[in-house]
Amino acid sequence: MQGTGIFITEEERKGVEIEYQCSGMFLSGGMRMGNPEEAVAKLVDKYKPPQGSGLNLKTGEFMLP
Repeated sequence: MQGTGIFITEEERKGVEIEYQCSGMFLSGGMRMGNPEEAVAKLVDKYKPPQGSGLNLKTGEFMLP
């Protein structure tokens, strides 16, 4: 994997990590608690990383395969 040099803030990284950890949990009524896909999509819109990159949750950097 190759780094892009595009990093999100530590606060944003922790927010995505929390979304990821809660993604398998459901509230009463069947509503999903966490949605990491939506959180990362918002960050992609904000930071505009290269097409096909993914987010490394340990470092907060967008990575290319």
